[in-house]
Amino acid sequence: MKLSRALFLALASLLLASCGSVAPVSTGTSGIVVGPGELRECGQGKVEFPAGLYTALVVSDKGTYYLAPERIRTKGVLLGRAERGGIFVSSLPGNPQAAWFGDLTDVVAQKPSTLFEAVGVNAPKLWPYTPKIPFQVKK
Repeated sequence: MKLSRALFLALASLLLASCGSVAPVSTGTSGIVVGPGELRECGQGKVEFPAGLYTALVVSDKGTYYLAPERIRTKGVLLGRAERGGIFVSSLPGNPQAAWFGDLTDVVAQKPSTLFEAVGVNAPKLWPYTPKIPFQVKK
C-alpha cells in the first residue's frame, strides 16, 4: 500500500512539474501495442484498457502520453464510465506507468484552464498502477 501511495505522489507531482515543458510528438513517433486488454487497480477504482494500438500524443522530459484506441473504462468509484485517455509512460527510472484521463489540448497550448493559471478539469489526470502493462513498440 505504501508503494502505491508513493508512486501516486511521484506521478502526481511529475504531472504538475511537466506542464510547462510538454509538446506534441513529432511525426512518425512510435506508438505502443497492448494486447490483450488489461485491467488495473488505480486508487479506489479499476481501469480497463482495451487491446490495440495506443498512439503517442504528447511528450515531455517526464514521459509520454499514449492515447487508447478507444475510450478506457473506469469501474468502482466512477461507476463504469468510458473516458478519453490512455497510458502515461514515465521517463523516471523503471518507467512507471499511469492511466491518464482528460484533454491534453490546454496543457500543450500552455493555456490555463482555471483561475490563477492552475491545472484545471481539462488537464489530464494520472492514476498510477502496478504491475506495468506489457506492450510492444510499433513503428
